[in-house]
Amino acid sequence: MDNDDPGTADDPGAADEPAAQSAPQRDKERTRAAILDAAASMIVEHGSGVSLADIARRAGVSKGALTHHFPHRLELEKALVRRSNEQFWADVHALVDLSENRPGKLLRAYVRALTAPDSRAAEIFSPSSLLTVLGDRPGMEELVDEDAARWREALSADGFDPAQALVVRLASEGLAMNMGTPYATEQERELAHARLLELAEPR
Repeated sequence: MDNDDPGTADDPGAADEPAAQSAPQRDKERTRAAILDAAASMIVEHGSGVSLADIARRAGVSKGALTHHFPHRLELEKALVRRSNEQFWADVHALVDLSENRPGKLLRAYVRALTAPDSRAAEIFSPSSLLTVLGDRPGMEELVDEDAARWREALSADGFDPAQALVVRLASEGLAMNMGTPYATEQERELAHARLLELAEPR
């Protein structure tokens, strides 16, 4: 068979074309991720007043490159809060035990995610978290409301008593806010963690 046909699958140029076309997209995604990573770390370290120029410098890009991806500061801040919310959603759902054939699976995963030792998910409720620092800024209302509504809907479909689920959820969030402070020692965290899981079991 003649392998010199430019339209065949054996053509090296034809095989390389999709990779060449996707390279710019990969570069764009890497740059966007680098900007978000830099912005997240700098806002946690220095507060919401950190300059875009400093964020760009930390990300290793020009300020023009930053504003190409995020033309307005609010767009960058929304992207940060959205990414934080999505990570928390994924962290909680990763802890759902599908072998638990009873109501409250998601609620118990919520408790585990927020009250386990060295919990990454608990950071979302820390005083320096992106949601705490940026969540009440003008323009964030719709994004925060949507996330809250998504959690309400998911937990209401968990088959658990709504009032008790609300108490357990808010108590878990309160414990997460106090972890690492003098107001919640490791022993107290363990006690609260165990009791919250008990309260998240159907009666």
